[in-house]
Amino acid sequence: MTNRVALALACGLALSVSAAPAAAEGVFGAIAFSPSTGQYGWAKNQTVEASASDEAVAGCGVDDCEAVVVFANCAALSVGDGYGMGFSKAKSLGKAEDAALAKCDEFTTSCIVSASICNDE
Repeated sequence: MTNRVALALACGLALSVSAAPAAAEGVFGAIAFSPSTGQYGWAKNQTVEASASDEAVAGCGVDDCEAVVVFANCAALSVGDGYGMGFSKAKSLGKAEDAALAKCDEFTTSCIVSASICNDE
């Protein structure tokens, strides 16, 4: 009986560790980007999508900054040569970063993750 309990606990622990994080309910984040300078800004835990976008643009601090992604869970921005970039949103930070890098690589070289963020759960 003890082995069955231990096995059930181990399976339950494995499922809880591998499960994707829950969406932070009712909150939004955003990442803004300037294609002329490569500068970026971000926001998280905003209750309105427009507020997240506005805060991200304000944090960027350049006139041509635009919110490139608004998200409920996590997002990432990757920037490469000539300010070519890619962005993504996903349920996990790792997936968002991987997808942003892949998208950036489609447009330019030397891509690196410049910003990655998640809303608090």
